Amino acid sequence: MDISRFRAFTLALACCWLGSTGLVQADTATLVKAALTSGQPALIEFGAETCSQCKRMKVVLDGIERRYKGRAHVVQVNVNRDKAVTRQFKIMVIPTLVFFDTKGKEVGRGYGFMDEVKVAKKLHELGAR
Repeated sequence: MDISRFRAFTLALACCWLGSTGLVQADTATLVKAALTSGQPALIEFGAETCSQCKRMKVVLDGIERRYKGRAHVVQVNVNRDKAVTRQFKIMVIPTLVFFDTKGKEVGRGYGFMDEVKVAKKLHELGAR
């Protein structure tokens, strides 16, 4: 198995596993760690379901996630449910978009709504082609 397939397999295992009750979603911290160690650019968005700008951002990020599948990772974090991850990244406002290079190093942040063109441009600059 080549390294890219191994990474994809590992990420798939990190995202979901079969439990006694069927398919179970992994916790957010596991998803974040998998994205940052995948060898691909990553984007972590921090928001909330009650935030109007976050709702707009979700639509953009869902599209970005489909567009860059297999080339970049997008993780959406709910600040109300995932407080430990939110504290880990020192999030003060929402939505906040945190961009990471292929080595998992933070390389930039965006605050507030960002349109799909700006998000795609940043991911492209980080190597997601």
